[in-house]
Amino acid sequence: MESYAAFCKPLLTRALASIGLNKTYHRASGNFLYYKNEDGQEIEVLDLLGGYGATLLGHNSPVIREKIKSYLDEEIPVHNQFSIRKPAALLAERLNALLKEETATRGDFVFCFASTGAESMEVALKSVEFTRNAQLLALEQEVAQAANILEHGAEIVLTQEQKQQLRLEENPTAQEIKLALSAFNQAQLDSKPVFLALEHAFHGKMMVTANCTHGGMYRDYLKRLKINTHFLSSAQLAEFAEMGEKTNDILNGWIWLPQEVNGQIVLSKKRVRTVAALLVEPVQGEGGVYPLNAEQVAGINRLKQILGCPVIADEVQAGSGRCGFLVASSDVGIDADYYVLSKALGGGYVKIGVVAIRQESFTPGFDLIQSSTFGEDDFSCRVALDYINLLHADQRKLLTQVTQLGNEFKTRLEDLKAQYPDVIREVRGKGLIWGVEFYDVVNSDSYILQNISVQSGLGYVISGHLLCGSHIRVAPSGSAANVIRVEPSVFLDLPQVIRFIEALSRICLAVHHANAGFIVAPLLGKSLPSIITDYRRRNEDKEDDSEADYKAAFVNHLISADWLKEVDPSFALFSDEEMALFVENTSFNLATKPFKPARIRSANGQSVSFTLYPIPVTSKMIKSALAQNDLERLRHEIDIRVAQAAQAGNTVVGLGMFTSIITNNGKSVKNNQISVTTGNALTVGMGIEALQKSMLHQDITQMRIAVIGAAGNIGRVYAEILGPQSQEMVLVGSNNHGSVKKLNEVKYQIYQNIYEQFVVNSQPVMGGLAKRVVDCLSLMPANFLTGKPVGEAIDHYLNQHHADQAFIRISQNISDIEHCDVIVCAANASEAFIPVDKIKTGGIVCDISVPHNLSDDDLINRPDIQILRGGIVQTPYHDSLDPRVRAYLGEGQLYACMTETILLALEQYKGNFSYGNISAKQVLDIMALARKHHFTLSEIKGNSSL
Repeated sequence: MESYAAFCKPLLTRALASIGLNKTYHRASGNFLYYKNEDGQEIEVLDLLGGYGATLLGHNSPVIREKIKSYLDEEIPVHNQFSIRKPAALLAERLNALLKEETATRGDFVFCFASTGAESMEVALKSVEFTRNAQLLALEQEVAQAANILEHGAEIVLTQEQKQQLRLEENPTAQEIKLALSAFNQAQLDSKPVFLALEHAFHGKMMVTANCTHGGMYRDYLKRLKINTHFLSSAQLAEFAEMGEKTNDILNGWIWLPQEVNGQIVLSKKRVRTVAALLVEPVQGEGGVYPLNAEQVAGINRLKQILGCPVIADEVQAGSGRCGFLVASSDVGIDADYYVLSKALGGGYVKIGVVAIRQESFTPGFDLIQSSTFGEDDFSCRVALDYINLLHADQRKLLTQVTQLGNEFKTRLEDLKAQYPDVIREVRGKGLIWGVEFYDVVNSDSYILQNISVQSGLGYVISGHLLCGSHIRVAPSGSAANVIRVEPSVFLDLPQVIRFIEALSRICLAVHHANAGFIVAPLLGKSLPSIITDYRRRNEDKEDDSEADYKAAFVNHLISADWLKEVDPSFALFSDEEMALFVENTSFNLATKPFKPARIRSANGQSVSFTLYPIPVTSKMIKSALAQNDLERLRHEIDIRVAQAAQAGNTVVGLGMFTSIITNNGKSVKNNQISVTTGNALTVGMGIEALQKSMLHQDITQMRIAVIGAAGNIGRVYAEILGPQSQEMVLVGSNNHGSVKKLNEVKYQIYQNIYEQFVVNSQPVMGGLAKRVVDCLSLMPANFLTGKPVGEAIDHYLNQHHADQAFIRISQNISDIEHCDVIVCAANASEAFIPVDKIKTGGIVCDISVPHNLSDDDLINRPDIQILRGGIVQTPYHDSLDPRVRAYLGEGQLYACMTETILLALEQYKGNFSYGNISAKQVLDIMALARKHHFTLSEIKGNSSL
């Protein structure tokens, strides 16, 4: 829905679309949600997510619905704030009785009402600080009264420890002691509160509750608020509980109170409670579904005793019956002072949250300052009371069903784990909240699954698969992406449980078989294959795992989406259009895992560990970004990979394919810890060598040469080197703005080079075009070179006085290649575009572009054309890239841009190389290094199939 993306959740909408969760539900009933597909057909979805725990009775419970109808007919008040509210009182009274019974508490509870779980937790946190503040104010009075003792004039005796803490010298005066003591005590009394929470905790997304949530994504941006929360692991919790009074010294503060003893004044230590509260969830849902164990509960109760702080039991998700109890804390024995209920408490209809505070923990006056427009409303309170009564009717029949159904889930999920021990790491849960944690697939034989792992997306993709493929709705835990969370209604039946287990079993088999295609298929609207093919890699040669001498990295991208089936064979079931859709949908997150390094050896025995750092976008997508000048994100992704490469110990990074264009030939890269190269110099050098070898028996001085993409960095150098040798040159550019200007600059540079080399430096004239230009210049008046750059002046002279001759032409029309003997293709295009019928009979085409400018299919009917895929290099010992990422390469072959990167690593070159515009000298220098290490031009093919 476009308006949702535009006005509500722009990034979330993209994320949901990328994993097939972008459904618009229009109806809900019982265990099911309903949406309409593209054909307008209503699709029934088994909902096992349950509103993150809110729909224990399922959607639109008919029992509660009838109650609601009657309330609406009665016209009960909703906005009758600042009055005596009977439904709130009745609900509180009922909850009080149930809590006392379930928690074996003698005293009563006081209740505060809110609308949501997070708001209720915020109320609880305010309440504990309200109480702590009252305690601190009382201590301030005590400190003030005790300070009067210092005026008695008696001798003040201090211990060495006290002197150190008060920062006093060895023999302080009475006045110095008074001032130091006052400052120390006031600092302790003014200390900011400390909240204790557990590892994996989630307590909401409000200002304070977000700071008490363990997941960094929810609180890192709030760090400047300096809300002090300590997150305790199980080990830390046990350690603090074991340390006893020492824990107080670490977590709480103290003040020194003067006392008169035997005519002397001494200081006694009194605790100041810095810890405002210890927050716990009996089952940590958002954090990955972790039920607290007996050791943790014992540690919590012991820590409460040591610190004297209240325990807040966050029952928002686990309480209100979801675990078979009103509060799940009661079943495990947590001695809580606060119980926070919400979600399911609303019966699946209303928003309500309740904070139950033990009478002895409640500080009078808090009820005067705490209120909410929608808290305590009659309508929500009546619905919540109906829900509570329904749960406990017939001797807690529904709560018993929760336990029974939970046991069924536990048994079947643990059986599934036993069947796939390498896929499912752990099954955790209680009652009707379960988590299935999958092992990380970062080392799967499927590269697609590896990337899904790097993107922390496994749980999301599995959720999308279940929804689109099996019409089952689940979701991962908010802070644990590898955990699938299941929170069904109490009315789920056994066939529905089995349906879920069978669907999850198929996913487990696909993960086990490294079959990413099966998992992704329904996200692309494709029916699930009947057979889950095994794509695990077998019988590979033992790899050399010894450390290479040097490391080099290479940033690249997809040529086109259809190459995915080479990268991951399980994608062979998809059409080109489906793979393009996959790449487009998943572009929401471009994180990838570096490809497994290849060992490339030099003839001198040294080796380079060569690692690809891919960006999962296609040439076509990049071309579109270039056209729209929308490069910021792509440059950022390149910078990320360059930084990763540097951190991994690579000394040089190459920018392959369109990444060199995105970065303005490397100049936008923000990293000075690693050498950067585009690899363009060797690409030109190898391409020229390929042409020279193909024309051994032909006279280049009599040939007309076209350079397509001559305005680009590579094409320009080709033109500068080949232009003077040819008879005539055609520089072909695109229709983009500024193309003609760039082509003219190339032309002027060629003329200038000819002038400087053969006229100024008087070198022997070589090359057809060079000789013709020099002959013409011999008749040129000397003053013709004044007032303009040399190249431009020469062009002007030739146009005026030798207009009948063809020297260098510029063109934006691809048809102008039709009379050329040699065509060099160096254009950056997302797909082939050169019309084969414009190539003259017997023409030579050197296509160095990736993707190719000239289509393989078009060449089938033109055997007369000699096609050279220039820029292909043979490695000295036939070392190769992984077959999945070779693209057009064969065994023992590399692209020249890759080879340049490797050569620079072998030479431990310092500084950038092919960076910005390259020069002919750089081409000669890098070709010399290639010869030194025996990296040679690959065998010239007469077609494009390598």
